[in-house]
Amino acid sequence: MKAELEQLIALQRNDTNIRRLQAELDAIPQRRAEIEKEFDQRAFEIKALESQRDAAREARLRLDAEMAEQRTRAEKAERDLMSSTNSKAYEAAIREADAARKHISELETKMLEQMEALEQAEKTLAEREPEVTRLRGEHDEALVAFGVQTDRQTEELAALRAESARMINELPPALKSHYDRISSRIRDGVAVAEARKNSCTACFMSLRPEMMAKIRRGDEIITCDNCSRILYYVPAEQAQTTAP
Repeated sequence: MKAELEQLIALQRNDTNIRRLQAELDAIPQRRAEIEKEFDQRAFEIKALESQRDAAREARLRLDAEMAEQRTRAEKAERDLMSSTNSKAYEAAIREADAARKHISELETKMLEQMEALEQAEKTLAEREPEVTRLRGEHDEALVAFGVQTDRQTEELAALRAESARMINELPPALKSHYDRISSRIRDGVAVAEARKNSCTACFMSLRPEMMAKIRRGDEIITCDNCSRILYYVPAEQAQTTAP
């Protein structure tokens, strides 16, 4: 096979791997989101308990603040009651004090409910702590492995790009220009395609017998009349070789 054609095949395989790796790296946000989603699904009950615990804590803080306000209100009503100089002011102070005490009683009941909810959530979470630790450990391990894989792919991509740059610079200018033009124009970037069963495997156009014979010989560069891709042939004994 013509040396330039072999180099084009190797270049195409290299560029195909570049596109595959680049697509995988571009999908990093989605892949990371999938890891997080899997963890969220497995830890759904744990997260629900944590939400209940946090909600109970926040509710208790709000109730504490409201309780302080009502106690201040009750104390003021008591002072107004003691200093009242007529029946109207006396009755108003009594109503205010009664309302404050009633509100405080309601708040105490709500606080008790929130304390019980908080204690129950914390108790259940404590009982399930080993499970939580295991799930978080698996989650962290998955993220670390993902990071290692991403770093490896990034390094591999850089090496492949450097190799492609080297190979394409070694091609004759006309051939380099043709390869660049086809690979940049076509969505999948495949500028070199296998000719198999008398057709181009990229565009599936049938090839003339005389053209197929030239492709089999491999001693010149032949392009597809339909898609302009550079064509090559893999002998039957080498059919297991992966095409670019």
